[in-house]
Order: sequence, then structure tokens, then C-alpha cells
Amino acid sequence: MQSHVVDEPKGTYGYLDPAYMSSGYISEKTNVYSFGVLLLILLTGQKVVLQYQGEFESIISYVKRQASDGQIQTVVDPKILGEMGEYKQAQEHLHLFLALALSCTQDESEVRPDMIDVAKELILIEKSVLLR
Repeated sequence: MQSHVVDEPKGTYGYLDPAYMSSGYISEKTNVYSFGVLLLILLTGQKVVLQYQGEFESIISYVKRQASDGQIQTVVDPKILGEMGEYKQAQEHLHLFLALALSCTQDESEVRPDMIDVAKELILIEKSVLLR
């Protein structure tokens, strides 16, 4: 019945919720953030921390930078693109998946979806892929 629990922040860099890191509060949204990072890793085939122009960058900033113009092909793992093909509907599914992952990884925990809503959205995306 508590909204959060206080703990000393620990975990793997890149997966850790920034709100948890700054406050030490663990909430239901802490795992949503880490799950969103995992979704981005699955979508891109990249590591959680990347090296870009000699600097280290999180997968979240990499995806935001690369896909800022709406060209999702620049971030999606080429293996996924090869399997899904050039169908417009497949591109829409990838956009939905990316949007979900990015909503999970927002810095402000209050604006992230609840995990149950993330699961429901993944099911909807899966069903729409199976129907194509």
C-alpha cells in the first residue's frame, strides 16, 4: 500500500531509473524504466551504453538522436528490418514499439505508463502484427 520504498541506489548503469538514482525511492515506475531500456536494446540490437564520437552515450539518447526525424530505420536492428520487410504496416508496428519503449524511459516517473498498461500495449502490437 506504499507509493515507494527508500533504498540505497544500486544496479547496472544504463538500466537504472534516474528518479531512483537521485532520490533513492523505488516505485512501481522504477521497473518500467528498466523494462523500457530492455525494449530499446531488443529493438536496436545495441548495448545499453554506446560509444559515439569518443563519448559514452546511453541507448536512450542514441535512439532519440537517431530517430528524431521519424526515420526509425536508422535505429532498428537490420535483422528485424529484414524480417519485417518494407510493408507500411510493419513500419507502423515498429513505430508503436519504439513509442512504447520511449514512454517507459521518460525521466519523470509520474508520466511513465504502469507496467500493466505496457503489457497490454505489447499484446495489442503483437496482435496487430499477427493479423497482417
